[in-house]
Amino acid sequence: MTDEPVQYCTLDEPVDIPAALEAAAIEYLDVDDQRTIVIYQQAILMVIASEGRATAAREFAVELWEEPPDGLPRDPNDLVTAFLDELLATTDAVRTEFEGHQDTDDHD
Repeated sequence: MTDEPVQYCTLDEPVDIPAALEAAAIEYLDVDDQRTIVIYQQAILMVIASEGRATAAREFAVELWEEPPDGLPRDPNDLVTAFLDELLATTDAVRTEFEGHQDTDDHD
């Protein structure tokens, strides 16, 4: 497991994640049918469709892979939340469930 925050999101209707990223002018790279790497405010995020494809996702997770290199203090969960807010603002979808998680256990 990772110590980085993960947020899970369930929507009331499927969303085309790559199209929403394009509409929000957020840089991304498709990895496969379910995973998309995103560069948001210089941070690297992984968006993973939990069910189906990234082009029609109702459930997905957002993992913070790497914090921005600027060294400014900011809450990683706030960064992921801001990304989700900006992403979903380009769609008509509404969150029906929301769960944030940060694994703080040491898994040595």
